[in-house]
Amino acid sequence: MADNGKEWSAAKKWNPFNSYKLLAQVYRWKQIEEGRDIPQPALVTVDPINVCDLKCEWCNANAILNKNKTMISESNLIKIADFLKEWKGSPKWEKGVEAVCIAGGGEPLLHPSIDKFIERLVENGIEVGVVTNGTQIHKYLEALSKCTWVGVSVDSGNKQGYKKTKKVDCFQKVLENIKLLVDYSIKNKTTLAMDRQGYGVSYKYLLTPKNVGEIYEAAKYAKDIGCKNFHMRPAGVPWSEIGYKKRNIFNFDNRDVDVFNEQTLKARELEDDQFGVFGITHKFDNKFDKSNAFNSCHAIFMTGVFMPATNGDKNAFDFGLCCDRRGDDLLLLEKGINDVKIIEKSWGSKKHWDIYKKIKVDKCPRCTYQPHNQIYEHVIEEDSMTYKFI
Repeated sequence: MADNGKEWSAAKKWNPFNSYKLLAQVYRWKQIEEGRDIPQPALVTVDPINVCDLKCEWCNANAILNKNKTMISESNLIKIADFLKEWKGSPKWEKGVEAVCIAGGGEPLLHPSIDKFIERLVENGIEVGVVTNGTQIHKYLEALSKCTWVGVSVDSGNKQGYKKTKKVDCFQKVLENIKLLVDYSIKNKTTLAMDRQGYGVSYKYLLTPKNVGEIYEAAKYAKDIGCKNFHMRPAGVPWSEIGYKKRNIFNFDNRDVDVFNEQTLKARELEDDQFGVFGITHKFDNKFDKSNAFNSCHAIFMTGVFMPATNGDKNAFDFGLCCDRRGDDLLLLEKGINDVKIIEKSWGSKKHWDIYKKIKVDKCPRCTYQPHNQIYEHVIEEDSMTYKFI
């Protein structure tokens, strides 16, 4: 999957971005067969709100933001948090959902009750990761410090580049917010400050031809303000743009790739025991185009997405099956619901399998879950690794 020389240094092999960690779920995923009980997902994503205060050029959620500016109510967020603890799948997996990624759709920290949601999840023994643009971090230091990780999408190495791609002048504010969170977590010895590679704050960096030359500059900022990881990957074409002419912001030429390699090697010189540089490219080809090297999508039985209702009802929510295709009705298992128990009944149902059969992989964008699907096909279906021979 990964070329350690390019994606990460050998000393940082056991990192949260290494997709081989998915092999730990082999026995869980072996039960994914039509007509039998399917384990509940180990991880789900929750999009609390479809509103954002930035205008990133590469946004993969424009299809939602442009038509559905709403949120999941506080009461429903709490219901979801409690349901995830109790959701029972196959008898072999009686433990509930183990982790939640809070992301969006929009900027999750714009939800006025996001701290209550995080705290309820943590109380229920569920690990939490948050993906945020960082502009609102200062409002929720205590709650965020209880997370396993917080990924801040800065995507730039300087003030000028930030404003050019996000249309807002708040680069310095975001850096200050990150440092506030890091310092608060260390001072209070919270979960976020734990001395493990996968914990802490990550400076996230979506690569485009416009910012590929700022990698070292950004990585230096990341280390200086206390981030544990500097995490970059190419920006992918949103699902709603598949089949149309690709915008230049997604077109990398050979020179862009060379600059990426040069900048990454330079940034890696900043690494030490407390800071790592990770350039995640194994879900793309050598020109940073999508490379969905699998036949069908079993990942829709491994994870799901709670999101605001597409009908705009603040007292309801939707449950989708793919974070890369937010806003795509085909990938919605349930729409406009307020009884979270419905999801337990729908999971693994004929309706669920019918969606699986309709998915055409060549119509998908860059797939977050490509490694999930490859492991299912090559390790579980074919046992190409003879995984029992440890």
